[in-house]
Amino acid sequence: MAHRLRWIPNALTVARLVALPVLLVVLIRAEGPTSPLAAGIFGVVAFTDFVDGRLARRWDAETRFGRIADPLADRLLVGVALVGVILLDRMSPLAPALLIARDVLIVAAFAALLAKGVEMRVDMAGKVSSALTMAAAGGALLLDQAWVDVLMWIAVALALGTFANYARIAVGRLRSTSTRP
Repeated sequence: MAHRLRWIPNALTVARLVALPVLLVVLIRAEGPTSPLAAGIFGVVAFTDFVDGRLARRWDAETRFGRIADPLADRLLVGVALVGVILLDRMSPLAPALLIARDVLIVAAFAALLAKGVEMRVDMAGKVSSALTMAAAGGALLLDQAWVDVLMWIAVALALGTFANYARIAVGRLRSTSTRP
């Protein structure tokens, strides 16, 4: 039975991508400083990330498409939410802008590395960083509370740390591919 359902994880990733314009429209129309509707949409869409990953592993349905599209969908979802936090004037734009810049650099670097034959994978620290950033972004869409701002800055610190770690790994892999005969 599970083999017939192996398409579901990738379909959930595609659905996450399709939901992004809806979330963006809700955020553009929201009056702020929070938007419970946007937070709800964000929460449901973010939950599909958890579900598709669990199903892909359980059903041995991990694919190259999923390894590339799933983290991209996550980055785009978080990016839209962070843009929403800025649009809502929920907090100083510095923390969301740093997270957006980091994600743009990560996606560009992963794509450039892939073009050179170096495939990077999201590690556990990256998954924790993504989860924390998702929680902070969703929290900022829903609540105008100081502790959410602190959570956002913790997410920034962890995101910058994981960025440095990915850079270290990428440099090592590039060096090893350039020394091969």
